[in-house]
Amino acid sequence: MHETKFCTNCGKSIPRDAEFCPYCGHGQAVATQTTNPQPNTAGSTYQQSQPHPGDAVYNESPVPGLVISTKLYLRDALTINKRMGRADYWWAALGISLLAGAASLVVFFLLALFGGLDDAYEPTGLSALFFYALLLVMFVAYVGLWIASFTAEIRRFHDLGYSGAFWLLNLVPMVGGLIVLILLCQPSRQLNNRYIN
Repeated sequence: MHETKFCTNCGKSIPRDAEFCPYCGHGQAVATQTTNPQPNTAGSTYQQSQPHPGDAVYNESPVPGLVISTKLYLRDALTINKRMGRADYWWAALGISLLAGAASLVVFFLLALFGGLDDAYEPTGLSALFFYALLLVMFVAYVGLWIASFTAEIRRFHDLGYSGAFWLLNLVPMVGGLIVLILLCQPSRQLNNRYIN
């Protein structure tokens, strides 16, 4: 019987002496016997053990960060059949928040400039065209960001081994959002994760 280990990236069972995973191609540390083997309590030779695959960290970005993770978040806005690691997700959430804040300031400034914040404002002519075009752009951007947020949460649930249907917890009054937040903060789960391709 051949000895096996788990891939540190995808969690699948592979031969113990494999240098690369035959499923995902990720490089593996080859477990070798130590030069000075030390007996354990049972008297057998000690070998360096591999990290538990359930503890392996997954992120699609090689080095998650504000810019690269935000780009990934926006690029995969219409994708749900992937996974999104914890670091990628939270860096992207920060990036989207900063972008939304900056865009809100610009919109507020433009509305103030054209009188759109005045209760008595009734746009006419070119100012009306600009005003309604700005409202349309804001609406499209809001819908786009909501879709991106929705699919990112589903991909994050997949990284935890949960169905995307867990997103429906957001609809539970008062505690649903808190439960989702706690789940989204959990580390990647590789072992027995059905969403690992």
